[in-house]
Amino acid sequence: MRGFHWGEPPVAKLISIPERDDMPKQKTHKGTKKRFRLTATGKVKHRAAGTSHLASRMSKKRRRNLRGTKVLSDTVVHQITRALNGYSL
Repeated sequence: MRGFHWGEPPVAKLISIPERDDMPKQKTHKGTKKRFRLTATGKVKHRAAGTSHLASRMSKKRRRNLRGTKVLSDTVVHQITRALNGYSL
């Protein structure tokens, strides 16, 4: 056969792919992002439950104590910070 020889096989070009440890990226859980916020010290703030409606049947003391934000207990802080992935705004 014309043009054929038993030479060395063609060498494939080696493409250097950089090592990536951050892939795939962890996505922020959007429901958690809407409900919780991280403080600078790592605590988790949240809105108290039961504040959306039907407050007229509550005592004034209970309504007053439900105002503002509360700090979450330490038992679930790790899960919340992992779901937020560092973003809380």
